Amino acid sequence: MKDYRVKITIRNERLLSAIEEKGFVSVNQFCIAYNLPYQQITEVINGKQKPIDKSNNIIKVVENLLEILQLSVDEAFTKRQLQGFHKSGYELKVKEKDLLTLVNPAQNQERKLIEEDVKKNLMEAINIRLNKREKEMIKLRYGFDGGKEHTYGEIGLIFGVTVERARQIIKRAERRLKHPSVAHKVINSGLVDIFPVNLDERQIQMANSFLEQKKDENINVEQMKRRLDWG
Repeated sequence: MKDYRVKITIRNERLLSAIEEKGFVSVNQFCIAYNLPYQQITEVINGKQKPIDKSNNIIKVVENLLEILQLSVDEAFTKRQLQGFHKSGYELKVKEKDLLTLVNPAQNQERKLIEEDVKKNLMEAINIRLNKREKEMIKLRYGFDGGKEHTYGEIGLIFGVTVERARQIIKRAERRLKHPSVAHKVINSGLVDIFPVNLDERQIQMANSFLEQKKDENINVEQMKRRLDWG
């Protein structure tokens, strides 16, 4: 009989090591520094998105990533990694003595740093559209407070409202967080690596489209400023 159930997450160690060598403790920090799409980069790292297209050409975001990391395709990916993975996580049952060989204090400390970074970015995103009660309820519902995920009933007891009222408030808060102006901040906070939240593909596409639109608007504003200065 086994003692523990361990979740194994597939991630590209070559890319992660290169990112760490540049002084970043998380992929999120790296993407912010180099203005890269966090969601897409993490999907490449965990194999969910192939780094090549149907014609076996390297996709644009991976080209940019490899240029920043100064890696060739062969240095960054094995032949198997180029094909991507249908599943990026697995569960193993292990005995305690085997588990101890997997535990690395340095890696645990690194994860704590990443968690703190994610929580900070996530709270900044949530603060944009939610009031105080909605923020607290969302944190409890999804375990963003560092504890367990709470049921609607538990949250209702904490705030002195009925189960149905707690559900209504949380659903309203979730709808507000789906707005593209906030969704891209939530998606790029790094929460998918830390918290058990499933992101809808349509919402990801809408959020990324909003982000690209804002970039274009910022570029147009800068161009207008330069023209005025030159005039």
